[in-house]
This record gives sequence, C-alpha cells and structure tokens, in this order.
Amino acid sequence: MTTWSNRRAARKVALAYLVVVTLVFIGVALVIATNDSPDGSFAPVLAFVVTLPASLVIILLPEFPEPWGGVVAGVGLVAVALVQAWLLWLLFRGHRRP
Repeated sequence: MTTWSNRRAARKVALAYLVVVTLVFIGVALVIATNDSPDGSFAPVLAFVVTLPASLVIILLPEFPEPWGGVVAGVGLVAVALVQAWLLWLLFRGHRRP
C-alpha cells in the first residue's frame, strides 16, 4: 500500500475547500430560492468565484435554453469543484513513503 508523507494535511486541505464550496453553494441556493426576481441577485457569481480558476471553463460551454442553462452551469461548477479538490490533494500529499 502506498502512503504519502502529508496525506492527512492533504486530506484536510481538500476537505476544507469542499466545505467552503458547499457552504457557498447552499447560500447561493437559499438566496435564489427566496429571491422574487430572477435578476435581483449576484449570488451565483459567488459560486463562480469560489471555484476559480477552473470555473472559467464554464464560459466555454454553449448556451442552453432555460431552465437547462442554469442546470448545466450548476453541474459544471460542482464538477469543477471536485476536480479542484482532487488537484489540491495531489498538490499537498507530499512524496511517497516506502
């Protein structure tokens, strides 16, 4: 079994990132659910910002008709957040131990 020198620290960093992203996404969902007008909130921008720089890939997606545009963007942001958490784990895991 392969072990890494900083596996606990890497796990904590990746999980902390996922907790922050999850809390922001929950906040955005609550704001959208309680807001009467569709253009009255900049809350979705926070979800985009918290997943930067990989969320810039969302800009490359084609536009979909409503309501699918929001669904595709949301799924894309969740996928980007998971990929970034994995990359953080790779970055912080350290070197292999024999």
